[in-house]
Amino acid sequence: MNELVKRIIVAFVGIPLALLIMYLGGYPFLVTVAIISSIALWEFYKIAEKKHAFPNKFPGILAGLVLMSLFYYRNTFFDFVWLLIFLTLFIIIVFSLELFRNKPNGFLNVSTTIAGVIYISASFCCLIGLREFYKLIDSPIFANDITGINRSFIISTFTKSIFCCWLVANIFISVWVSDSAAYFIGVKFGKHRLFPRISPKKSWEGAVAGFIFAIIGFSVSSALLIPKFPIMHAIIIGAIIGVIGQVGDLAESLLKRDAGIKDSSGIIPGHGGVLDRFDSILFVAPAVYIYLLVLLFVG
Repeated sequence: MNELVKRIIVAFVGIPLALLIMYLGGYPFLVTVAIISSIALWEFYKIAEKKHAFPNKFPGILAGLVLMSLFYYRNTFFDFVWLLIFLTLFIIIVFSLELFRNKPNGFLNVSTTIAGVIYISASFCCLIGLREFYKLIDSPIFANDITGINRSFIISTFTKSIFCCWLVANIFISVWVSDSAAYFIGVKFGKHRLFPRISPKKSWEGAVAGFIFAIIGFSVSSALLIPKFPIMHAIIIGAIIGVIGQVGDLAESLLKRDAGIKDSSGIIPGHGGVLDRFDSILFVAPAVYIYLLVLLFVG
């Protein structure tokens, strides 16, 4: 079975399943993201081991799960006290455990253990936050209709939940459209290398195409799936995805090239590892989430 067939089979099964989980939201979405995050964090730690680090994998993964649970129940990024307490305790525990491990490269071990939770687990928290963002609509902070969305459109919790379902789906659609445009246009017209030291095949032509099509992808999908979503915000979020998503892709390429590997793992047939598939989302989710939070605070 060649790689293209594997990719088609994975997409045929994975896309409907992903849409179903986005639609359900709540615990099914939380559990799914927690599993994906844990696998991606494990892959990150395995990459770190290629650089002679010995990250404390299980405490790191457990901390990531606790962080996502706190975020889901406490809306952690609004409750900065809980976030500060968690990070402080986590850092103390990681250093304390390292004292008893008797492993070389203690500096790298502690650094990669903590960095993985921030890079991966905290980013996936923002993806959960985007799916649960409707819970903030009734918050006292949301005093004004700052998004320009007609409140009659999101008057019920059910409808508000579906709005956030399509918001998350639009983000994934935009990332996919951006990646595809950057790849195909880069292959066809790319002449100026973007970062040859990190990813020799990526070009400026492909990057510009990815940026433009990210805006088009989010704007069109929003117009179809969330008709009352303001076009101004759709364009801005599309632009964020077009820039930040490609930075996330390059960031993971930097880690893999430094470690001398092609894929983070082979867990997804034809696609490599979980970290390979979600590298753009790891940067996009926090960026879009912060943008929406800024709208709330400005309001």
